[in-house]
Amino acid sequence: MKTSSPLPYRQLSGLSEKLITGLLLLVAAQGFSTSSVRAWLPRCLTVKCPFSTSNPIVASATPGQGVPQSGAADASRRIFLSSTVAVSGLLTVPSRTDAADAKRGSEQMKIVEVVGEQQPGLVSAQTIVDLLRVVPTFCIVDKEGVPFMVVGEDAKVTGYFFTTFDEAQRLLILARTSVDKSIADAKNDPSQDQAAVAELTNPWVKARISSVPMDFAVTLVTKSMYGARRAGGNYFQIAPADADVEDALAINGKTDLAEGKVPLFYYPDFSTNENDGKQSPLYFRQSELERAFRKQNPGQDLPKTAVTELFAVLAAMVEPGGTDLDLQTLVFIPPRESVQKAKACDKKNGKNGSYFVGKRNLVL
Repeated sequence: MKTSSPLPYRQLSGLSEKLITGLLLLVAAQGFSTSSVRAWLPRCLTVKCPFSTSNPIVASATPGQGVPQSGAADASRRIFLSSTVAVSGLLTVPSRTDAADAKRGSEQMKIVEVVGEQQPGLVSAQTIVDLLRVVPTFCIVDKEGVPFMVVGEDAKVTGYFFTTFDEAQRLLILARTSVDKSIADAKNDPSQDQAAVAELTNPWVKARISSVPMDFAVTLVTKSMYGARRAGGNYFQIAPADADVEDALAINGKTDLAEGKVPLFYYPDFSTNENDGKQSPLYFRQSELERAFRKQNPGQDLPKTAVTELFAVLAAMVEPGGTDLDLQTLVFIPPRESVQKAKACDKKNGKNGSYFVGKRNLVL
């Protein structure tokens, strides 16, 4: 059966502005609308980067200058761990995300964008792309940049983008050691077919950590949620660090965070003055929000921390007919070490691509 050629990373990233515009308008239509960012932000929990192509098929990207686990967080990571040997089976298969899919998705986006042209959002798609592009995410891929995607308990094939390098590394180590233990247990189990057990390998041995900007990750996530044919049958999520999830839950008094939600921390009346004027920062890490406030306001008591959610914020930014001008001053502040970690990943990976769209390492 003929399969389509994989999409280059740089080709898909070129679609970011169009896809983010339309898809986030669809997200907004699902009920994330708001009339006032100050009243709305607390309820939401439930700039530029060069691309350097390394070859004509895949490309790498370097971002620009610029606690105990909760039940929900633990559940969202069970896909990386297994007590059975079955998880050691690895298939490299073509996904159905191809140029035709992208074209159909773009056609759907044009319909949505017509509505946006009548009542445009307060923040342009290109501005959102620029704001997200300075935030690195980290993913688990093989040598060529083909992502590891896992079949969850709901049978969905999902790829993950982590908000911190440490979280990606922690889960990769857990996955490797878990499968090693499963294989060792099978070898010591006389009831197992030892000839078959001898052929088992650990798929995570081939894995490495790569980095792509968040605008790329958001494009894949939103396309898999609302796009035509749901990104060729693949699902994608941005996964926050467990410690950040715990901080968000403590602030809101909740017991869990819905899978795929990414908390952001802020002070309602805290802003900074940069070269581009007033900025209202949203932080991926609470401690860094506190550090920034203390630096700007030495000797003052910390305000009460508020928390919102990434995709709800993005949806509000592009919502047609928006009137809250505070949305135009929002900026996203990545974890302090992420930019350097992303550069280190890019340097270590050399000419190998950051992310190969169109193939997947499927862990069963």
